[in-house]
Amino acid sequence: MGTEKCPFCGQEIDAAATKCFFCGAELSEESVHKRLEQLQMQDLRVARRTSNHFLIKVLVILIFVGVIFFYGTSGTRRISEIGVSGRTSTVKLRAKVTFQEARFIVYNNDSFDWKNVKLEIITPSVEGRFGLNVPIILSGETYKAEAVKFLNEDGIRFDPDEMEPREFWILCDTSIEASGSYLTDWK
Repeated sequence: MGTEKCPFCGQEIDAAATKCFFCGAELSEESVHKRLEQLQMQDLRVARRTSNHFLIKVLVILIFVGVIFFYGTSGTRRISEIGVSGRTSTVKLRAKVTFQEARFIVYNNDSFDWKNVKLEIITPSVEGRFGLNVPIILSGETYKAEAVKFLNEDGIRFDPDEMEPREFWILCDTSIEASGSYLTDWK
């Protein structure tokens, strides 16, 4: 007659057997049919679980990306909150910033004055952000700011010997009914 595998334990048994010699399972047509249904349900649960794991992974990645995006744009919101109220648009300033002899030199290359200027150094360190307020930087003029005049929220001064700027930000009022903004990566 031959042999076949038991649908319950997988052991080789006699094809004419009505009961498995190894696991003792009844091999009637009804019990085998129930076992096949159980295996299909088990396969379906495994497929759902795999699908659920995939969906959970996608959800975690989306949350992670959302947190990164929010954290990455939170600085933008933070400095824009410092800006002037009532201004609904922002103009990209034509600026240039250099660092020489412990000073930041800010060039206003626009055809208008910058008023209520907020300068900000962003560092990769724990101290983070260092700011300096300047009343006005005239059109076509340069402004020299000593690095140690920049302070963070805790009153700690920017130390050019110990700290490294990552970005430099300028935010100001303009005479053209828009606030001005300039951001540069430090190289």
